[in-house]
Amino acid sequence: MLWERLLNDHQFTFVDNRNDTKPIDLHIDALFGSAPKTIMDDKTVLYDFDPIPFSKEQLTEDLKSVLQLEAVGCKDWLTNKVDRCVTGKVAQQQTIGPLQLPLSNCGVVALDFKGEKGIATAIGHAPISAMIDSGKGSVNAIAESLTNLIWAPLTNGLQSVSLSANWMWPCNNPGEDVRLYKAVEACADFAIALGINIPTGKDSLSMKQQYSEGPVTAPGTVVISAAGECLDVKKVITPELKKDGGDLYYINLSQENYTLGGSSFGQIHNKIGKKTASIKDANYFKKVFNSIQNKIISGSISAGHDVSSGGLITTLLEMCFPQNNIAMRLDLTPLEEFDSNILLFSENSGIVIQAKSALDIELKKEGIYCLRIGEITGNQSLLLKNNSTEFSFNVPSLRDVWYSTSTALDQHQTSNGLAKVRFENYKNQALSYKFPTGFLGKTHALAGQNKIKSAIIREQGSNSEREMAYAMQLAGFEVIDVHMTDLIEGRETLEDIQFIAAVGGFSNSDVLGSAKGWAGSFPYNKKAKVCLDNFFKREDTLSLGVCNGCQLFVALGMITPEHQEKPKMLHNESGKFECHFTAVTVQPSSSVLMKGLEGSTLGIWAAHGEGKFNFPMNEDQYQIPAKYHFEEYPANPNGSDFNAAMLSSQDGRHLVMMPHLERSTFPWNWGYYPQDRKDEVSPWIIAFENAHKWLSK
Repeated sequence: MLWERLLNDHQFTFVDNRNDTKPIDLHIDALFGSAPKTIMDDKTVLYDFDPIPFSKEQLTEDLKSVLQLEAVGCKDWLTNKVDRCVTGKVAQQQTIGPLQLPLSNCGVVALDFKGEKGIATAIGHAPISAMIDSGKGSVNAIAESLTNLIWAPLTNGLQSVSLSANWMWPCNNPGEDVRLYKAVEACADFAIALGINIPTGKDSLSMKQQYSEGPVTAPGTVVISAAGECLDVKKVITPELKKDGGDLYYINLSQENYTLGGSSFGQIHNKIGKKTASIKDANYFKKVFNSIQNKIISGSISAGHDVSSGGLITTLLEMCFPQNNIAMRLDLTPLEEFDSNILLFSENSGIVIQAKSALDIELKKEGIYCLRIGEITGNQSLLLKNNSTEFSFNVPSLRDVWYSTSTALDQHQTSNGLAKVRFENYKNQALSYKFPTGFLGKTHALAGQNKIKSAIIREQGSNSEREMAYAMQLAGFEVIDVHMTDLIEGRETLEDIQFIAAVGGFSNSDVLGSAKGWAGSFPYNKKAKVCLDNFFKREDTLSLGVCNGCQLFVALGMITPEHQEKPKMLHNESGKFECHFTAVTVQPSSSVLMKGLEGSTLGIWAAHGEGKFNFPMNEDQYQIPAKYHFEEYPANPNGSDFNAAMLSSQDGRHLVMMPHLERSTFPWNWGYYPQDRKDEVSPWIIAFENAHKWLSK
């Protein structure tokens, strides 16, 4: 066994105590060299910022202003244009709940398709807080990253966490080197006190730009990225309230008096503030973190959200936003802050928890001060009391205010006025499912059955082959990987293959348009063309094309060979790449893969830029196995004719679709899955099982 000798002798030594050898025995000079020490010469510059004004009479209007800040408001304009489902291993991304609003601050990616473990990540920063006190800004940045990360159950609690620190600072300006020194020192001290490391990071220390009007100096900021091994990707907690999830609780992790310094509330008044809160006791913070982790693992916590940008009131509202007809009845008097403006808008580090058990009583035994603050209700008003003052906040109207900044930004990137349509429809297109009758949430593939040979067809730039292959394997297929070069050069002929799947991605970087270059590889390469033509001519074969694969087969005219004028795949009506967790309703059709799913409405990922089905003929001339659950944008992310999400050949053997069923195989893949179901797999596995059954006959 190897162990490290800790003698403080500037010697780095590992000793094998089995034979008393030293495989590593180096003086630290041999590791780090003898680089000269950097001497920083600076002086402390004191800033006297103005206090932040507030008025009790203006609280509601101030709340609306805070909710419209870019740092506080909805980030849908960012999340709707990035692929949040690629790899099929994404267990938690930004959007949550039936309305799929971006409210989750913790991201989790599974390590593989079979296991439970994953990697959880979160970030934190506090630039305005750091302007008041650079050391407290560092501590608050770490605290925010951890209160975002806390909702993923980690293998060893806080001990699982590693941090990365990205320093962005305007060095070599009066007082800034001193502030950076204090910020780094506080960052290190707090991390050490928590027992976690910062093994990596990045420095950008010239954050000053000269303009004709004068210099602009960025506020010194450290962005903390936190990561840790997730014990179970299926147990991640989101901010979405559960109707039967229990009461609401609050923990003030800062343990300091509430203050408005460095807050978003100050920003709307163009003020910094004189005092900012931080973390009073690192050991208490660690205790709370690990205790909440244990509660998550035991299953007693239903929902949770951190307190950060926008303050406590923003946290409470955001927990109500992801679904309709849910709100809260709260009494914040026990928090012992008489002034409601300070209480609701201060950004003291804290968490709000919905729990099924009496969390306040349970945590008191551990020395944690947890307060029960209220309960959920089934109406649209967040009712709040603080001492003798009472408030009533209309959740839907404030949600629109919170969403409005995203819409304003979205208008600069979305064509045809669809940013406004999105704003009008987002709250009216809630996800609601109808599962197939008799679906038990398990696969029906037999372990010892004869494997039917199938193939993944991919091109340079494909990115969905692994999740597709795994879904096919679950249903009993023996899957091989076939690259276009294999077909072009004749290494693979598909003669013994009965099921092919052309996968999603960006073949040839979409330089000629989505799948245009891929489609061109067939007619201009004789061996590849013969392979594909012969496969489609056989009557004992099935095919599936998803996303880029759908664009491929449609471009080649393989789905409607009997039609003289073929369908086309056009750019999305929005004019941009769209990524949504949406839903489709399965229609009666000839499709082999969709048998038994008719009448179901199921959640599914869609991520594409050219996904609009353009049909030159009447709808009755096509087999359309599934349509989006709402015809209007954004539920239909591309504006397809007849609201089509899928297209099948007349004989039902060949199916193409733009949504990714292979990235929706497991409940933890879905952006929102019914809480009362405990399925191992989602109903989309039935499509692959149908293929196996048909080919077995």
